[in-house]
Amino acid sequence: MRSGDHDAVREDGDAMERLSRATLTNANTEGVTLPPPGWDGQRTGIVHLGIGAFHRAHQAVYTQDAFAATGDDRWGICGVTQRSDRVKRQLADQDGLYGVLERAVDHTGVRVVGQVREVLYPAEQNAELMARIADPATRVVTLTVTEKGYRRDGSGRLDLAD
Repeated sequence: MRSGDHDAVREDGDAMERLSRATLTNANTEGVTLPPPGWDGQRTGIVHLGIGAFHRAHQAVYTQDAFAATGDDRWGICGVTQRSDRVKRQLADQDGLYGVLERAVDHTGVRVVGQVREVLYPAEQNAELMARIADPATRVVTLTVTEKGYRRDGSGRLDLAD
């Protein structure tokens, strides 16, 4: 097991099965919103730089909603993780699937998101990333810049050299 990896454990102490295409078909889906029909046949049309939790819980969810509404299969996401390959490994083990906890006044549930078609780590896959960006099927390149994207120097000021 690598740093940052862990097995999910239920309250009774038993290990949970990892989310994947195979386990999705046999899962207890009470309170769970599954990806829309055809999700696993989407083609990559978005390259997103910075596939952190914010992107996965927002842009990828909205993109999945658009796919569900239109059936346009050209908007699968190629995520790019720049700091480490951890997210790439985690999502690869789950066939790109992950869950988002949604809370509202009248309901709490889990949504399974299937928009991420692949994740690239440029330190190891720079040529693949350049090819994906240059691919005519790529419609848009997006990025997320959150507070973690702004590093500070030793004095606490914005590190403009980073």
